[in-house]
Amino acid sequence: MQRRHLLTGLSATLALASLGGCGFQLRRGPKVMAFRTIQLTGFASTSPLASELARALEASGVDVVDSTLQATQAAGTSQVPTSHLVFEALRDSRDLVVVTKTAYGQVRDMSVRTGVRFRILRGDGSELLGPTQVDLARDLSYNERDALAKQDEAAALQRSMQTDIVNQVLRRLAAIQPAQLTSPAPATAAPVSAVQAASQAGR
Repeated sequence: MQRRHLLTGLSATLALASLGGCGFQLRRGPKVMAFRTIQLTGFASTSPLASELARALEASGVDVVDSTLQATQAAGTSQVPTSHLVFEALRDSRDLVVVTKTAYGQVRDMSVRTGVRFRILRGDGSELLGPTQVDLARDLSYNERDALAKQDEAAALQRSMQTDIVNQVLRRLAAIQPAQLTSPAPATAAPVSAVQAASQAGR
């Protein structure tokens, strides 16, 4: 009986090892964030990227709020909590660009492009992460006889790239450490020596 259990456990271990060797990865849970609330700003009201990013953040246990004031009220304090961040989109674009044409002016290849440029601010307005850009592009062959099918293919590519961008943004947000949520103290001026003071006074 013990030998049967041992063989069963060994088979399961080998099966998992073989899956890992062929590129299969067990699905991981949502990323744990150091912050509790976040405001998404700078996006168009109909931005599909903003919608998917908000859903992913909420799945990670983060509350997506409409304003810093809402985050402050939710925390029940008079000051903006350090656990609040602002994600500011500086650019959110989706493009379909013609790359090559035939000698007769017919479109042969197109490029599907999706990108976002953003920065992350602390609740007090100080910058935690400077302007960061994530751009993706995929090539797409085009045939006017299958125009509708190609439009659907381009839309599917854009959705796939959008999900990839959201995952990249989440990894950057997950890398933020609790200590980074507090603004660093301003650097104090170096003390001026007596000789320097005398020199400055004599000018």
